[in-house]
Amino acid sequence: MKPTKERQFSWTRTVYLLVALVLVSLALILLSQGRHLEPLERVASGVFTPIQRAVSDVTTNIGNWFGSIGRGPALEEENRRQQATIEQLMAEITTLQDLRRENEQLKLMLTFQTERPEIAAVAARYIGGDPSGQMEVMSIDRGTDHGLAIGMPVVSPSGVLVGQVSAVKSDRATVLLITDVGSTVPVETQRTQVAGTLEGKWQEGGRLLARRFPRDADVIEGDLLVTSGVGDTFPKGLLVAQVSRLRQGDVQMEKEAEAYPIADLENLESMLVITK
Repeated sequence: MKPTKERQFSWTRTVYLLVALVLVSLALILLSQGRHLEPLERVASGVFTPIQRAVSDVTTNIGNWFGSIGRGPALEEENRRQQATIEQLMAEITTLQDLRRENEQLKLMLTFQTERPEIAAVAARYIGGDPSGQMEVMSIDRGTDHGLAIGMPVVSPSGVLVGQVSAVKSDRATVLLITDVGSTVPVETQRTQVAGTLEGKWQEGGRLLARRFPRDADVIEGDLLVTSGVGDTFPKGLLVAQVSRLRQGDVQMEKEAEAYPIADLENLESMLVITK
C-alpha cells in the first residue's frame, strides 16, 4: 500500500504546484498594468515560460492519450477489417497459383498426347504415399471405374515415365515408382540405342541402376535413358532417367551405370495413366 500512497501524495503535490503557478501568473498579469514592474515581468517571464511550455506539453499529451482511448475500438475494428482483407487476398493468390500450376500441367499433358497420338491415357491426381515408408509407391484417384488395370504405365504430365500400376480398386490405384526395388524397366540409351535394364534401388540407398550393357557399349555419363519397348509393357521412347556414373558390373562382360530419374517423383501432383 505504501507505493500507492506515495504516488497519490506526489500527484497532489503536483496539482498544488500547478495551481500556485497559475495564481502567480494571474498576479503578474494584473501587476503588469503598471510600467514600473517591467523588470520583474522579464525575470518572471524567463522563469515561468519554460514551466508553462512543459505544462502545455503535458496537457497536450494527456489530451492525445485520452483521444486515442476514445478511438481505440474504432482502430481495433479497422485493424480487424484490414487483416481480414489481407487473409482473403492471400487465399486468392494461393488459389490463382494452384490454378496456374494445374493449367501448366494440363498444357503439358495435351502436348504429350498430341505428340503421341497412338497413346491413350487417363489423367489422375496424387492422393497419398506409402504410410509405412517401406516402399516407393503412391496412390492416385483413378481406378477400374476409369479403365485402369495392373501393369499400366504411369507418366508425368510431360510424358516422363514414373512407374506403373501395381494395385487397383474401383476408385483408386497404387503406382509402383521406378525407384522401388520391385521395379524393372527395359531401356536403351537415346544417343546410341544400347539396350539395358533399369532397376530401382531406393531401399538399398540408391536411386536407379542401369544394367546389362555390353562391356564395350558406347554409354557415357549424361546419356539419357528411354524405354526400349521390349516386352510391350511400356511404350517405346518414353524418357526415364539420365546416367550419372559408370561402374564395372558384377559380370565381367557387362557394364553398369548409376542413374537418377528425370521426373520429380517427390512432388508429383498430376500424372497420366497410359491405358492403351
